[in-house]
Amino acid sequence: MYQQFYDKSDLLAWPIVGLVIFISLFLAVLGYVFFGLKNKDKVDEMAALPFVTENESSDGYPEGRARDNE
Repeated sequence: MYQQFYDKSDLLAWPIVGLVIFISLFLAVLGYVFFGLKNKDKVDEMAALPFVTENESSDGYPEGRARDNE
């Protein structure tokens, strides 16, 4: 049944291209996590990054941005 559906479809290549792109990016991220982060100094540097930048206040709103509910 599926063979007849896919046999007449001209757009079958696009889902396959999307799947190949997704799998390649997923494997690239896994490779970076397992092999690119073996350097302890790089991991410590990334762990020391702040969550809030200097331009943002502690409530999550950037300075100068008005809140809608006030």
